[in-house]
Parts: sequence; structure tokens; C-alpha cells
Amino acid sequence: MKKILPGFFVFMVLTFILNSQAFAHTLFITVEDNEDGTVTVQGMFSTGGTAAWAEVCLEDEKGKVLWKGKADDYGECTFKKPGVPYTIIMDAGTGPGHQAREERP
Repeated sequence: MKKILPGFFVFMVLTFILNSQAFAHTLFITVEDNEDGTVTVQGMFSTGGTAAWAEVCLEDEKGKVLWKGKADDYGECTFKKPGVPYTIIMDAGTGPGHQAREERP
């Protein structure tokens, strides 16, 4: 039986850890028009965790802030639908990949 080199074992462990960390926490958002003049956005990480208390910001086409708020314990936030095209930005503020954006008409 061949002996596994310790350096190879360390390399494999580090490769696994680094690769899993790179893709571990991507933030996704879903947006729902409530048909009552409001919109609900929900943030969820690729790991299944919610984006609880993430900052939510609405910007117009020129980058002007139209509204700011925070998601609740479930990663949800409801706001009044702006009368202009806007971008929703949810920022969990916990590192790379923890911000999601979606443009809306």
C-alpha cells in the first residue's frame, strides 16, 4: 500500500475549503409586485439562510436614492412602488457576494 504524502493531504483539504468558501454565500433576491402599489423583496443566501436585517436601497436610473430600509428577520422588505424605473439593491454587508441587484420598470 502506498503512503499518502502529508503535503498532498494538506493541499486537498485547503483546495476543498477554499473552493467551498468561494461559493458558500451568494445572495439572491426575489421580487414580488403585490398588486396594491407595494413591492416585496426577499433575500436568501445560496446556503439557504435568509438575509435577515440586510440593507435595502432603491435607486433611480441616475443613482439617486429613492428609499432606504432594512429586511426583517426573514430577509423580507416591503416598500411603496416608485413611479419611475428603479434598481433594488440588497446588501447583507458581510463580505464579497453578499450584495444583489435587480432593475425594475
